[in-house]
This record gives sequence, structure tokens and C-alpha cells, in this order.
Amino acid sequence: MRIDHIGYAVKNIEKARAAFEELGFSFDESVDDTERKIFIQFGSNDCYRIELVSPDGSGESPADFFLGKVGPTPYHICYRSDDIEKDISELESKRFKVIVPLAPAVAFGGKRVVFMMHRALGMIEIVED
Repeated sequence: MRIDHIGYAVKNIEKARAAFEELGFSFDESVDDTERKIFIQFGSNDCYRIELVSPDGSGESPADFFLGKVGPTPYHICYRSDDIEKDISELESKRFKVIVPLAPAVAFGGKRVVFMMHRALGMIEIVED
């Protein structure tokens, strides 16, 4: 697996985008993920790619949890996988637990993603290549 992006939970995607633009990032168009109740926007600079994730205002977004606990913060690293089922199985053998099952994601053009958690390492996302 290789790193795809670092995910940031943010309260206001426009304000966060503007702050990252001041740091030299450029951004793709925003994506409205109605199923997950979030807005997503990918940005990049010369070194790496980020994902801004903001709640849709329903109070039911996964981003609301992180924002309520610690405020705007990086909260996951996403990895690309050539064999997502194999990687899930291998990570489960290393005490990672699936917390959001494998499912298509609008932000990745329907490619499947899974979220996993490890008590000592936190949350990761894996997207199929």
C-alpha cells in the first residue's frame, strides 16, 4: 500500500481551503457525499495530497465526531491498495478492526473504500486502486 492523502476534519471547507491555499495548495472541485453526509475537497502541493472533510450541517456526519472532540484536525491517512481484500485481511491479523465496511465512495468515482481502526495507531482509510 502507498499513501494517497491525509484527511482533515474541518468545520468550514471554504475557510480551510483558503488557509491551505495560502500555504501553496491547489484544490479540485468540491464533492457532496450525501450518503456520508459530508463535503469533500482534495488539494495538493508539490509534496502531498490532502482531503478536507466538513459536515453537511445535519449533525449526523462522521466529521462532527472529530470536530466535537478536538476541533479541526488531521484524522486519517488514506492508503491506495492494489488488492484491497488481501490488505484488509492482513491488517485484521495485525489487530486493525473494520469500522466502516468496504463500499463505493463518490469522492473516488465509485471505487471502494474501507475505514479501519487500531487502538494504538488510530484510523486509516484504504481505497482500491
